[in-house]
This record gives sequence, structure tokens and C-alpha cells, in this order.
Amino acid sequence: MSPRPTAIDLFAGPGGLSLGLKAAGFDIVAAIERDGDAGRTYRHNVGAHTFTRDITAFGPDELRQALGREENHTVDLVAGGPPCPGFSLIGRSKIMDLIKKGKYGDSKDFRHGFIDDPRNRLFLEFVKFVEAFRPKYFVMENVSGMSSYNLDGDPVIGVIQSSFGQEYNVTHKIVSASDYGVPQDRKRIIFIGSRNDVLQCHIPNPTTTNQLTALDAIHDVWNVEPNNETGVVSARAGRTIGKGGAFRKRMRTWPCEREDGSLQQAAPGVKTCHWTRKGNERDQVIFPFIRSGAPSGELGGISIPPSIPRQIYGDVYPARWESDLAPAFDAAGLRAWEDGRHFVENQEGKRWVMYDQKGFKDKMRRIRWDRAAPTVVAHLAKDGYMFIHPEHHRMITVREAARFQSFPDAFEFKGSMSSQFRQVGNAVPPLLAEALGKHIIMALTSEEGGEAGEQGAR
Repeated sequence: MSPRPTAIDLFAGPGGLSLGLKAAGFDIVAAIERDGDAGRTYRHNVGAHTFTRDITAFGPDELRQALGREENHTVDLVAGGPPCPGFSLIGRSKIMDLIKKGKYGDSKDFRHGFIDDPRNRLFLEFVKFVEAFRPKYFVMENVSGMSSYNLDGDPVIGVIQSSFGQEYNVTHKIVSASDYGVPQDRKRIIFIGSRNDVLQCHIPNPTTTNQLTALDAIHDVWNVEPNNETGVVSARAGRTIGKGGAFRKRMRTWPCEREDGSLQQAAPGVKTCHWTRKGNERDQVIFPFIRSGAPSGELGGISIPPSIPRQIYGDVYPARWESDLAPAFDAAGLRAWEDGRHFVENQEGKRWVMYDQKGFKDKMRRIRWDRAAPTVVAHLAKDGYMFIHPEHHRMITVREAARFQSFPDAFEFKGSMSSQFRQVGNAVPPLLAEALGKHIIMALTSEEGGEAGEQGAR
């Protein structure tokens, strides 16, 4: 039997990309991740081949030496999602303004300004590893907003593709994770580079047209109260028929590799990391007014009341202060009054000011049960108000966020609750990674001529 193809995971986070690539058939020989908690999570769930290092100080030569690999030894795949803060709207405007004003060093070249921006140098580290290891293929994942970023009319996509030189054919496509079995409408841009001497690989076609919903993802923990002490709860498996049942069964049975090399499935009837922040007394009163816009529903013994019309924070406050909010605060034993702004105070004297509607209109949102979950973001590390449970008046848990990302139940996150939320939000969904990995392995093992997966990007 031929050995499994090898891969290196850069900016690995907790290991979502590696987990999916392993499931597809890759042997991950190394992963680099700077964050200590994410590195511990990776080692606990994916393997002990993690290097918790700053990639700017731990380059290809250092990794090759640590792996004991010869200079001319390559890997089949280099994968990763280098953070690029410059692709955010704030980042773009600041960079562009400095360049246009001639204040970005001595350079007025837009391409040079983008590539040289220190916040985007992590992308260049990815390029360095590709140049050094010369993999047959590389996969790079990033935010979809990158596609609309132009530098003086020159699309940044072209800047990125040209950075890999003439040795690689690079294709890209914006995909939604929900088209690949992930119960989340997470849009990302995927780059696949194929070395000139191998079959060219494109982005795979969607693997499903029957998208999973938020209820499909978390049906078995729907009515299970979070445990904010340990995060460990008991939860029955429930029904296993249908697309949702098949997904949850995969999440329950997908094993993770511990540091000692053993494979472990989740303990039957047990869920970990099922913990979340408890909203303060003011917000507990507001939550019932936040509605998702979803109709009533029923699935596997769970009946969900309607949540219509859709109401976000800006729809409730300040318009309904006098008619609904102030009376609700009073009924909850809280004092509410106006003095230039609106205030709420509990019986112990703890005081809150209402969020300004102008700057926080979208502060609170409820997830729809009947659609794929919205994009899980790292901001969950600060608060989960934009991820209120579809029915219950609380924010989602780490485990629920992990389910939306398609992390299996055996995958146990390390660090504080805030750190765990950040790790989940920054990760690549494992099922999306698996679909990409299978497509690349198909190209690696294909004995036919022409282009592998030519339907994938066309």
C-alpha cells in the first residue's frame, strides 16, 4: 500500500483544516500555530506534530531541520489561512489613504504598498514555505471580501496569484461552507495552486444541494442547559435519520487523535465545551424581544414557536422603550429611567446604560432555526449577542458554535471560554477542508490525462 500523501498546515489554529485533510487521506507532518491555547487544542485533537511558534521567526529552514528532512525533500501539499487584516474595510482604507498621500514609506506603488504592509506579511510567509518545499499543490483560505479589493484598479487577486511565480497554476473561487455539508453560511475565498508538472486541480463542486440548518446541527443539545462550571453535559443522541441525523452521527463518531497517538471518539451521551456567557440582567430582559424571523417548526420531538417578525436590537430600542422595554424592566425588578440616555439598575445598585442604537443597531440578533447558521466569527470571544439561540434566551455555547463549524464532539477545545470561542471562529470548517482534501487527492492519484476536476471551477 502506497504511503499517504503528506501535508503541512500553516497558521493552523485549533486544527480544523488539518482535521479535514486527515479525514480526506492526508498525513499531516507538521503544523505551525502561534497562539498557545490553539496549539494545545491542536495537539490534543489532531496530533503532536504542532510547533507553537511565531512563523516569522520559524521559517522553512527551521521546520525542515526540525522534521529531519533533506533539502530536496518536498511535501505534497502546503495549506493554511494566513491572517490578512488589510482586507478588512478599516485596514483597506488606512492603507490606501497612506499610499495616496505618499506617506507609506517611499513607495507610491499600490501593489508594493499592499505586499509591504506589515499586517499582510504573514501572507508572504505562506509564499516562502511554498517556495521552499515546492509542494505539488497548495491551498490557501481567506475572507471572501478579498475579492472586491482593488489597488488603484488592479485586483488584489492578481497580486496574490503572481506572488507564487511562474511555477504554479493558481485558481480561486468564493465558496460557501454550507455547500460542502457545513451547517453554516460561511463564505470564503479558496486558492488552489498546482505545480506546473502535475495535473491542475480546481475548486471542487459543491457536495450537497440540501443544506443543513441550525436545528439540524444542534438538535441533540437544543434543550440541554449549558454548564458554565465545566462545560460537560449529558445529551441523548436522538434521531439519526435524515440529513441532520447523518450529520450529528458523524459528529458523534468522528475520532480525534490525542498526543499519544490514540484515537478517541466522544463519550456516549456526553458533550464537552457546552458553556457560554450568562447575559447580564438588563440583556436577559431584552433577549425575548429579539426575533429571528423564522416560522414555527417541529423536528424529532422538538416544537419551535414562531419568531416573527424579525427584530434586531435596533428595531427594539429606542422605539419600544416606553411601550415594552421599561415595563419589562420593571416587571423584572429593575429600575429604568431616562437622563439624557436610558439607564437600567438592579436592586444591588449595578447600573447599565442602553447601547446606542446608532452605533449598535445590529448588536443583538437571533439565529434562525430553519437556515444554515450565520458565519461564526472570532468576535464571539468578546460577546455572543449576534448569536442568540434560535429559541432560548441565551447566547450559543462553544459546542454549538463548534457544531456550526462541523467540529466533531470528540474535539475538545483548550483554554478559557473566550479563547475557545476565538479558536472556533478563526478555524476552517473541517468538512470544507475534507472536501478540498479529497479533490486534491483525486488529482494526486489520477492516472488519466488532462485536468483533474476541471468541472470544479467552471
